[in-house]
Amino acid sequence: MNSIELTDTNSKKQEVLERIEREDIQYLRVEFLDYTGILRARTIHKSQVKSAIENGVNFSTAIMNFNMFDTMIENARYGADDGDFFAMPDLDTFVVLPHRNRTARMYADLVDENGNPWHGCPRSALKRLLKEAKEETGGEINMVYEQEAYLLKEQDGKLVPADNSMCFSTNGLDIQEEFMQRFIEIMEQMGIETEQISSEYGPGQLEINTKYDESLKATDNQVTFSQLFKHLARDMGMVGTLAPKPFEEYAGSGLHVHISMFEGERNVFKETNDSRGLELSDTAYYFIGGILHHAKALSAIAAPTMNSYKRLLPGTFAPAHVCYGVGNRSALVRVLEPRRERRFEYRGADGTCNPYMLSSALIAAGLHGIRQKMDPGLPLEKDIASLSAEELIALGVEDAPRDLKEALYYLEKDTILAESIGRDIWEEFIKVKKSEWNRHFYQVNEWERQLFSSVY
Repeated sequence: MNSIELTDTNSKKQEVLERIEREDIQYLRVEFLDYTGILRARTIHKSQVKSAIENGVNFSTAIMNFNMFDTMIENARYGADDGDFFAMPDLDTFVVLPHRNRTARMYADLVDENGNPWHGCPRSALKRLLKEAKEETGGEINMVYEQEAYLLKEQDGKLVPADNSMCFSTNGLDIQEEFMQRFIEIMEQMGIETEQISSEYGPGQLEINTKYDESLKATDNQVTFSQLFKHLARDMGMVGTLAPKPFEEYAGSGLHVHISMFEGERNVFKETNDSRGLELSDTAYYFIGGILHHAKALSAIAAPTMNSYKRLLPGTFAPAHVCYGVGNRSALVRVLEPRRERRFEYRGADGTCNPYMLSSALIAAGLHGIRQKMDPGLPLEKDIASLSAEELIALGVEDAPRDLKEALYYLEKDTILAESIGRDIWEEFIKVKKSEWNRHFYQVNEWERQLFSSVY
């Protein structure tokens, strides 16, 4: 760290400590995401904040080999004998939590005992890839995450939608007005600007769109969104869930990632003389080409649970095939219409992912496409659900993975993503997800028991 960076860090540290005193903050949460996308944290008393900022907060490395059931996986790299990593608070992420009592929060980067980036840290991997992208392209990648989510209530011992509103109806906005306005107020107090709110396709389903930002900040914002949505719903007597398919009969909840690239004020993805008429530059096409090239492997990171693939079905507005199109919501990559700013949208993710791993994987795939000049071909103009199997083959459109096991198969083969994200992260993520697949796959539920007992 040079003298300018050291001075800047000391200034930020002093600013944080002064704000803690000025706003009577008594507790600080130091938080990070594990490979399953679960937020892990310790709460530090104000008397220990200075030490935490300077030295980090210790955690057993083994926590990264826990699955969504909070169970240590078999054949884990990080076990009881592996020691600790240290969560180093990122001073730029300090915010007061308006919905908690005298508590603030900072997201952390994970370092080893020598203070070097820990090889298994997804947030550090994203920072590294963003630096590579800047050096190679000269541009800065911007993102915004668009999350769909359900508000639920308990009724007769079961979780049901919190209301019966219809898609884009004012009823949903009226019924959930208190939740939405409180949610937006808190987000804005935490430095996150919201742009629009929709009552979505499912009853009790909402989409609240935030404003685009630099990729790391946008990814941090998604983590904040997911936590606040759940916490605030709980505080108001509901259940907030980002689960991709909480109900068989209702629409699933997707997570759409908009990606753009700017060099100063210039949109690197824009080219008005585009022969394909989409006003996209070669760089944009290559980036899309990279995402499509790695699409099947990306699915394991973007849609990393068994429940994810109950949403990704043909004819459901969810992408079930590997292709791109203009304004086409059945495509995996949707290019916005030319009348809007040049960017595109990856539609294959959901709220069960680790956003740092998703951002890293999308950037790694895009950079590979740029390096190898991967042309994605012509955009698909039709609703994919209307095409026959023969037509899809003729167009060269392949199926996206139909379950997590298939997606993990492709991720295991993708050495480019492995090296780009970090082989240690890649290997342990796959182990964790395989353990979850096995746990889900061998479970026999009541519906299955009743069906097979009555038929056979």
